[in-house]
Amino acid sequence: MSHKIIHELSRCIPVILLVTTVCSMGTLQSDEPSTNAPLSNAMSPETWRREHRIIDMHMHVSGKAEYFQKAAKIMDRAGIGVGVELGSGTVTHADGKISEFERLMQLSNATTPGRFIHYMLLDYSQWDKPDWSQRAVEQIEEGKRLGAAGLKEYKRLGLFLRDSKGELIKIDDPKLDPVWSKCGELRLPVSIHVADPRAFWEPRDESNERWEELRDHPSWWFGDPKTFPPRTELLNALSRVIERHPKTTFVAVHFANNAEDLDWVDEALTKHPNMMADVAARIPEIGRHSPERVRDLFVKHQDRFLFASDFMVNTRYILGSAGDLERPTDYDAYVFFEKSWNFFETEDKNWKHMTPIQGNWTINSINLPNGVLRKIYFDNARKLLAKSWPEPVMICKQITSDFVPDGKLTEPQWEKATTVRIEYSLSDVNAFPSVSTSVKSLWSKEYLYLAFEAPYTKLKMKDQPGKEERLGLWDDDVVEAFIGPDPERVNAYSEYEWAPNGESLDLQVNLPDKDFGWSSQMESSVSIDEKRKIWTTEVRIPLKSITTELPKPGSRWRINLYRHENVNRVFLAWSPTLNNTAHTPSKFGWLEFSE
Repeated sequence: MSHKIIHELSRCIPVILLVTTVCSMGTLQSDEPSTNAPLSNAMSPETWRREHRIIDMHMHVSGKAEYFQKAAKIMDRAGIGVGVELGSGTVTHADGKISEFERLMQLSNATTPGRFIHYMLLDYSQWDKPDWSQRAVEQIEEGKRLGAAGLKEYKRLGLFLRDSKGELIKIDDPKLDPVWSKCGELRLPVSIHVADPRAFWEPRDESNERWEELRDHPSWWFGDPKTFPPRTELLNALSRVIERHPKTTFVAVHFANNAEDLDWVDEALTKHPNMMADVAARIPEIGRHSPERVRDLFVKHQDRFLFASDFMVNTRYILGSAGDLERPTDYDAYVFFEKSWNFFETEDKNWKHMTPIQGNWTINSINLPNGVLRKIYFDNARKLLAKSWPEPVMICKQITSDFVPDGKLTEPQWEKATTVRIEYSLSDVNAFPSVSTSVKSLWSKEYLYLAFEAPYTKLKMKDQPGKEERLGLWDDDVVEAFIGPDPERVNAYSEYEWAPNGESLDLQVNLPDKDFGWSSQMESSVSIDEKRKIWTTEVRIPLKSITTELPKPGSRWRINLYRHENVNRVFLAWSPTLNNTAHTPSKFGWLEFSE
């Protein structure tokens, strides 16, 4: 396999920093080849994995701390930052006890904070009661209150769930309409599984191409017409539901539940703008098609596909599917994800796919453009899950010797810093990788350091910068940092802005009040590299100007990072506030001081 990527087991957490009253700026001249590191990194799968930016939209982790820890370990090695746990239980519970959904969320947050987003399940136990629909709507409302990011519905509808008369509960039963509507109202996406591969409806014997899988999982065979409906009936029922609820986003899992029929998937995505599809456990099937046809489909619907694996962790790993005797190792789990990257990123032909029990055949890779890849790997999911996104954390590494900012970032201390990126719009989480702005941070006993690298096409700034701070600086191209040292006083923080011409601004905020006369005594230096089209801001801020209680390793401050970019007329945020103002401290992330 040509795709050989070795990743370090490193923590990927965003990085940030701050401003100066003493400011210098210059234009870098270089005879080196023109490269644009922030832009190339923004479009590099290697960088995404190193920074753990990939989002897995379809995982199953059973309810023990050790299982979440094992899952996070594999995610770290594979380059996955956040996993969506799709089986987190219902919100119903016995008197005096918490629900299974609450228990799993609390366990996950305590064990692996920030690594998992949880979807709820519906409780159908009272289906035959006349008020079931209202009870179900109340479950959705309670799930939202408790932090559910969405609703998962697995293939029990239309195949397993039956009413008191023994009749199958259909996917498009009108009693479910209030549930789908409420999910749309609360902006909770619905990940829905309604059908399986065609082979699961074909004779269950050795002539079936997925005989090994059906032999070990007899309940997955639906070929008895006296017990189960035709596969197409399930797909058509889902299509009717999606059409009836245009304000609800439905993620049709497992490649829209129909990986064998690319034309059907294409038609469904075209017909239903509120439909998305994840690729969980279906690369072995979609890889059998013409790679050119598959590539064209992903490019055409690049805003609608989501990376997903169906990776399961309980007493063993399950890598998309598994036989009864399989016991994958950590390395096997890592290779499972590496083969996913190989499928999307290379042109390899006729190679053995990642889940042999799903079929004894080889597949072809599709070599997607990186701009399409990043949408499928994380941009689409980041936007879909914006309201439920974990608070981001930026690790700030400690240094033992101080230095004066010169805007060049050549000091060896920067080599230990990690990187975060400002590249999503403030209010609606649209991605702008062409101006992806990287940020690094460091701290010493005296200072907090910040470094921004911002690609540009044309800069808006005053030709004759003033020596005094200028109100309205935010109307030009600027990078910004908002820093709150006291998590108990969320409305109290300091604001810093830097422009490409060297102008800067700092102020203290205690909402709704702002003190523009305050000075942090920050120092900053700005450089513009006209050849590479990057402007760089390097800053150090005296810690004692921010707080009287100086940080130590393990301290956490609230922080957010911004960039006003005039060419695209967009305001970008590290942690989007989902409204039209940067002054939303409840949406700030965390600056974590590290040794």
